[in-house]
Amino acid sequence: MKAFMGLSGKQIIITLLGLACLAGSYYLMQTGLDELSHARQMERMPQTPIAALTRGPYVIAGEAEKAPDILITPYSGSEALYYRYKLEEEYRDSDGDLRRRTLESGQQGVDFLIQDPSGKVTIAPGHDLSEIEWNLERTYSSRSGNKIYSEWALRPGENLRVIGRYDHENKKMVFTGLEDFSLPALVSGFTLDIDGGGRLFSAAIRISIATGLLALGVALLLIAVKIHRFWVYVWIMSLAVSGTLSVLGVTRLNQEWQGIATLYESRYQYLNAGADQGENTPLVLADLSALRQLIQESTSGWLDRWKYRALVEKRLPMPELDTSTAEKARQIVESQPDIRFQHAWTSMGLSAASSVLAIMLILVALRTVKLKRLIEAVPTSSTEGLSFGLSELKAMVDVDDAFPPIRDPLRNEKCVAYDYTVEEKRGSGKDAKWHTVEHQEKRVPFWLEDNEGRVLVYPEGARIAYPKHHSEIRDNKRYTVRFLDTLVNVYCLGFAGLDRKQPDRLAMQKDGDSPFLISTKEEEDIILSQGAGGLTGTAVSLGLFLFSATVLLAADGSFSPDNLMFSALAVPLVLCAYLGVLHYNDIVFLKNRVDRARANIDTILQQRHDLWPNLEKVVTASLAHEKTLLQAIASLRNANPVEVNSVEQMDKLIRVEKQVTTTLLARIEGYPDLKNNTVISRFMNIMNETENYLALLRNSYTESVMIYNTRIQSFPDLILAKLFRFRQFTSNPATSTRGRQRLPKWSD
Repeated sequence: MKAFMGLSGKQIIITLLGLACLAGSYYLMQTGLDELSHARQMERMPQTPIAALTRGPYVIAGEAEKAPDILITPYSGSEALYYRYKLEEEYRDSDGDLRRRTLESGQQGVDFLIQDPSGKVTIAPGHDLSEIEWNLERTYSSRSGNKIYSEWALRPGENLRVIGRYDHENKKMVFTGLEDFSLPALVSGFTLDIDGGGRLFSAAIRISIATGLLALGVALLLIAVKIHRFWVYVWIMSLAVSGTLSVLGVTRLNQEWQGIATLYESRYQYLNAGADQGENTPLVLADLSALRQLIQESTSGWLDRWKYRALVEKRLPMPELDTSTAEKARQIVESQPDIRFQHAWTSMGLSAASSVLAIMLILVALRTVKLKRLIEAVPTSSTEGLSFGLSELKAMVDVDDAFPPIRDPLRNEKCVAYDYTVEEKRGSGKDAKWHTVEHQEKRVPFWLEDNEGRVLVYPEGARIAYPKHHSEIRDNKRYTVRFLDTLVNVYCLGFAGLDRKQPDRLAMQKDGDSPFLISTKEEEDIILSQGAGGLTGTAVSLGLFLFSATVLLAADGSFSPDNLMFSALAVPLVLCAYLGVLHYNDIVFLKNRVDRARANIDTILQQRHDLWPNLEKVVTASLAHEKTLLQAIASLRNANPVEVNSVEQMDKLIRVEKQVTTTLLARIEGYPDLKNNTVISRFMNIMNETENYLALLRNSYTESVMIYNTRIQSFPDLILAKLFRFRQFTSNPATSTRGRQRLPKWSD
């Protein structure tokens, strides 16, 4: 209780939602498994001739006969053996929506007879008609003003199918004691394929939604306690789904097979007792044989085969039949329709729609989790310690005369970015809606300042979480502005690249597909928010994928406990694969970051290297006596930066270039013609501009290598690194696959 009281209001709401999802999951799972057991038992039960009834549960079919105590329906005034009625009223709610409410409803029934070619039997529904499922078509519908009258009636002369228990002493079909056999109490005007197919379809939907709610409930509870690690979710979900589906599925399977085995055993024992008294008829033998054959044919999966061998095949033998009785049994079996959902296009449409939606959600969840993991992987830098490449800063928004603020168009408050919308209300009443008539968005560069310095930010292309907003309604227009004001602390994740206006410094900016985020929230809050979105999206998409698969299986009549066991194993495997994709993408991102940092260094070194041949020609004539200097320049001309294969060699090349450049610039001070040469001028400009830039790139490369090497040596990334042959980046030239090169030596 103390722990619960310590939660915030938002956490309490999320916790309650999570618990509600788990409760709904349990209810739907239980009712779904009930529906599945009912459908499977109905498929095993042959349609027994009335003359073959002995005792226990049966499925019979025949024509309803007129009863002495015939009923009169309340609205149509027709004769009926059973009817259900409902009076509804249409009305408009406060929002103007057309709705219905029930004014009166009820049902009534009497005992009646049904007959088939072999005989007659009394159907006794009893007093509690609500305990029976009356699956009948609507026989009457009428409208009078805003009132709607409906009836569902069973009339004399109609064909129906009944699932009930034959009371041998009273010679009646009653509807109690069916739960132990996992059978529904049913009176239906439809055939087995329709009743069973609809029930199987309902079971698949309920179980898949239950699994989705379970996944969502676990995700919400983890979010409530601020756990955002995806591997924790995978572990808990694997235990929850596997445990729930395995325990509940196997338990219900045992009940189902115990019920059908008990049913067969009781009929078989009655058969033996009847044989001793000479009371058995060929119809009883044929019905028992048909039951045994249908039980055997229902063993479609390994779980069913295991239970069949354990409970039926090894314990209860087949009855001995003569040729005529065997033929009757064969006819009963062949007349049994396959259970299939009748609306195939509906099932395929639902499956396709849920698959598309699941794919969309999983892609969104992947991007969300990827950004979260990226925020965790990128270390926070200070403004002075900023490295080239993807970086994150925590600093204060500031402006100055060089980069002044702007004013928002609604309140005229000082800011660096705003989003302004003008909406107009059109329509009246419930149909009134706001339509955007004007939209403005403006952003200007600003500084991010901390204790060590400041860095310029170009916010174009950034995803800004505006911390403030104002809204006003004037006449029929609504004015809304969201803005990022000055002197507020923000979290910034973006690309630290060369400042477009001053190339010797870095600035935060948009770069390709790299994320660019500016928010006043704390980093931990952003991580929690991204984690919550990723877990929720994954949970919902998981439920949708399962829904798509089970709907198709149910429509084809193939949904079975084996599918539940497969789901129990598939869900953890899918989540582990999903986790593997996330970790693999992390490693690829970090490797590409190292490659890009190295490529940036190579580009700058190549740019400088391209000057050395022309520079050698220019200075040779004027500085012919500087043999050591000319030899060094010639060596640098031949030292291709692309072939440098280690950090040590790269550093050595940069040091030699710097020493040669310093000496060269000192020598040419005494040669005005040489000093004014365009090649020399270009060389001097490039060398001056790139010195600081190279230092930034080298720091970025070193940091990227350190983060990458650490990740591929840590579990579970270590497994993926070995599996996909991700190699460490090292400064040892002997381990490089590039060609080795002799670098120039220099002594002034």
